[in-house]
Amino acid sequence: MIKDKFTITITDINGSRHFYLSQIIKKIALYIIIFVFLFLVLSGFYIKYLDGKVSELDEKKQELLEKTKELEITNEQMQKSVEEKAQQYSMIEDKIAAFEESLGLESENNISITQRLDNLELTNEQQSSILSQIPNGYPIVNKGITGNFGWREHPILKRREFHPGIDLKADVGTPVYAPANGVVEFAGYNENGYGYNVILLHNFGFKTVFAHMTRRDVVKAGQFVKKGDLIGYSGNTGLSTGPHLHYEVRFINKTLEPLYFLNLQRKNMNNFFNTERRVPWQSLIKAVSVQHQV
Repeated sequence: MIKDKFTITITDINGSRHFYLSQIIKKIALYIIIFVFLFLVLSGFYIKYLDGKVSELDEKKQELLEKTKELEITNEQMQKSVEEKAQQYSMIEDKIAAFEESLGLESENNISITQRLDNLELTNEQQSSILSQIPNGYPIVNKGITGNFGWREHPILKRREFHPGIDLKADVGTPVYAPANGVVEFAGYNENGYGYNVILLHNFGFKTVFAHMTRRDVVKAGQFVKKGDLIGYSGNTGLSTGPHLHYEVRFINKTLEPLYFLNLQRKNMNNFFNTERRVPWQSLIKAVSVQHQV
């Protein structure tokens, strides 16, 4: 045994070999160092590889976050748009329902809005037909109103009475014109306070009454007149406090507010249907439609 060293001797048929422990330790240490070095090198490469993967994942995560934000913004915009469209749709449905009610139409839930609008739509020809057949516009030059439709104290009899028409300001001899096509039902003197009186029958159950006129025999009972034809002149006959034209609009003998018909024009026809609810406009529109289909 050499000093300060352990010797390991291995003997076999080929002879004996001697190993010093210090040499073994050196080799082991060398192998360990090499192993550690290789491990560190490989670990560094692996860590770098993992770091690259983490960076890629971070980038993808950031992209997903940005896309998520974009989707959230788009979703909010879509929801807002849907809510606005829903409100508009609801408002349109309410308006259609109100118009259908004013026309006497029953609302049908199983048909589309387009079909419901088609049911309400009046062509220019139909509008012209309605305006020629039901009273509309002023029968005289409009100079103002001196007496309104409704309850009032009679200016001569001094008692509360229902005034079935409207009093239009007019000088004696002002021309009076037919407010729609029709036939003269009566033209003569009325003993019930109307004075000289003309009554016109129009299509669809409408009637117009003109009172306190000057007798000139412009039209006679049974005579057909067209809208705009001269039917007489305003005056001061009957129970009257001064020259004017008393004008009434009736539907199957129900007195209606004449002011609605005085202001009726093509541009406000829809509002008119919604205002005057005592007339079943649905049947009138159907009748006009049938006339144009024949």
